[in-house]
Amino acid sequence: MTDQTIELPLRLTFRLTRADIAAYERLPRELTKSGTLAFFATIFACGMALAVFDEQLEGLMPEMLAGYSHIIFSVIAGAIGFAAFSLALTLLSYWRIARAEYPPEDTEIEISEDNLKISDGRPARILEWNSVARVIDAPAHVFLCLTPRSAVIVPLRAFQSVADMRAFADLSEALSRGADGDA
Repeated sequence: MTDQTIELPLRLTFRLTRADIAAYERLPRELTKSGTLAFFATIFACGMALAVFDEQLEGLMPEMLAGYSHIIFSVIAGAIGFAAFSLALTLLSYWRIARAEYPPEDTEIEISEDNLKISDGRPARILEWNSVARVIDAPAHVFLCLTPRSAVIVPLRAFQSVADMRAFADLSEALSRGADGDA
């Protein structure tokens, strides 16, 4: 490989690690409809809890702010709900990282214009480029996202240089779009 172009077919070999899984799990993602519902339900539950104890909490409020207590409690409920939801998402990502299964052997990916062949000690998988929904080029990885929760993770160490990794990401993007007829 050169820094400018990649000649196909290409073969990449690497060992997948917990840090690679963590990098994928910690990618920022948009909330799904159910995630958005859970977010607002958490804030609503915090608001309801504060409403139940409204009379007891009003004694803690300075007199000059007493007229604004409902607004203040609403902001507090929102902050507590946001913090609780963020904590839950963080714990969920740690749980996913801890339970992730690692390939029993080094991962080898053979890339051609038509598909990717992935061998890692399990039965070989052949993925057509049109199954790659999105290519994410991160600082130390290229993620070939198949679904919102699954991806082929290719770390920087599979390449000779950062430029080679970037060229691979660009090529993957072009091939996945070309397979869909978008290019």
